[in-house]
Amino acid sequence: MSASWSLAVDMGGTFIDAVALRSDGHVASLKHPRAGRRLAEPVVEALDQLFAQAGIGADDVGRVVHGSTVITNLLLELNEPPVALVLTRGMRDVPVLARQDRKELYEPVIMPAVPEAKLFPEPLRFEIGGRIDAEGREVEPLDLSAVDAIADAVSDAGVRALAVGLLFSHRNPTHERALRAALHARLPSLHISLSSEVDPQPREFERWLTTALDAYAKPLAANYLHALADALKMRGLPPLRLMRSAGGTAPWHDLAEQPIGLAMSGPCAALQGVAAGLAASGPAIVLDIGGTSADISILRDGRPTFTDALECGGLPIRQRCADIASIGIGGGSVVSVLPGGALRLGPRSQGAWPGPAAFGLGGDLPTLSDALCVLDRLPPRLAGGIMLDRGAAEAALGGVAGALGLSVLRTAEAVVGAAAAGMAEAVKTHAFQRNLDPADAVLVAIGGGGAQHAAEITELVGMRRVLVMPNASVMSALGMLCGPEEGDVRLTASNSPWASLPPEGAGPYSLFAPMTTVFVPAGWSWRVMPDQTLALEAKA
Repeated sequence: MSASWSLAVDMGGTFIDAVALRSDGHVASLKHPRAGRRLAEPVVEALDQLFAQAGIGADDVGRVVHGSTVITNLLLELNEPPVALVLTRGMRDVPVLARQDRKELYEPVIMPAVPEAKLFPEPLRFEIGGRIDAEGREVEPLDLSAVDAIADAVSDAGVRALAVGLLFSHRNPTHERALRAALHARLPSLHISLSSEVDPQPREFERWLTTALDAYAKPLAANYLHALADALKMRGLPPLRLMRSAGGTAPWHDLAEQPIGLAMSGPCAALQGVAAGLAASGPAIVLDIGGTSADISILRDGRPTFTDALECGGLPIRQRCADIASIGIGGGSVVSVLPGGALRLGPRSQGAWPGPAAFGLGGDLPTLSDALCVLDRLPPRLAGGIMLDRGAAEAALGGVAGALGLSVLRTAEAVVGAAAAGMAEAVKTHAFQRNLDPADAVLVAIGGGGAQHAAEITELVGMRRVLVMPNASVMSALGMLCGPEEGDVRLTASNSPWASLPPEGAGPYSLFAPMTTVFVPAGWSWRVMPDQTLALEAKA
């Protein structure tokens, strides 16, 4: 039988999105809840369920592509153990001093540029003698006599990953490679990242921080990617490829060795999917809201824009990638009240486990999804069979309501309003910094929560039109099959979630389509376009 199907699976913070694209353009898709903190297993479960749903056999599959927000969420939440750094003698504090640019001009207290305690605390930053000059010449031999002491300290601290950053290693990587070999001889299981391989460019702070973040992500990424590749191989599927932050795909083992290349894997895939399927002309701002983060990007002339640096959770990362800004607000973002009485959402997320209180999986902290549940803006049953518990959501929001002196209902409204305000500011900032007036663009809402918040965000930004594509909730997975190396991909609307909706209507209204929930505020209208895109428009 010919291999007529291409598969893609995206792992977000709350759901696994799986898509099968047939050679004639037909799309089959589903959303599968992530169970607990497992990584590889729910991906395989989602694919097995999609196979059964669409009648696909292993022999029918020509390729399998995977991407995720796992590394994005990891860098937003910083909930993994810290890593060790080995730097040139006298350079111990360079990754902490950063660039000393003060972004918040009027804050009375300047926050540290880099959260060193979570990433690489002072006891885990080591120095070593040896020097390469700016021309790449050795002017001082590498002092390998210090390796034993470093290895002992790393082993005693239980560190699983280490980053090596030596001066001018981008001109001559000999010292870094020798240091890696010596450390591996002592600690064979230690994950090691070299700055000469991760980011071989000048400017030590950027190169060393990017390398440290690569090391920080490596233990988690390596474990889950190896397990996933083995599981797919046992099912007789083609070798796994991964979506890269820079666009296109690569063999999984390449990115297991350098996982920082996955930092914007899922969001970049979503952007490719929008570019492949959007018929609208003119600039578009793409808003992708998931369970942990909201990702913002721009299409110009139907094409994604790219950059040589990105920022994730305030951390500057020097990597070629789609130009995407990511903030820690999503459906699972935990709601708290600051001492001054202001609401704060995220960056901590309940994720898939224990999840929002409304999911009934044991979570008891208030989240954005709980506020939406209390406001009846979510259907009783979510994709993947999750039944919502409104009583649990109200109980979770009770503490916040008490701190604010409001009813639970008014508190839920305040939480949703705060989320919209935070995302609107991020949209405006991202657009204006790239010389785009948001009023001149259309907002394209994707992800599980994009269409839920898009209209309110659009009003705050000063825009007037929102587009929701037929496969909006699984766009990251679909976009993995639309990479530039694959050529043009033809998508059909035969399974459009809007097929059962009337052709037009007016808000306020929640449209509960399969896998996508759209909220239409008062003063807005909606209609289904000929290409099956759902258009929301603010009335004049």
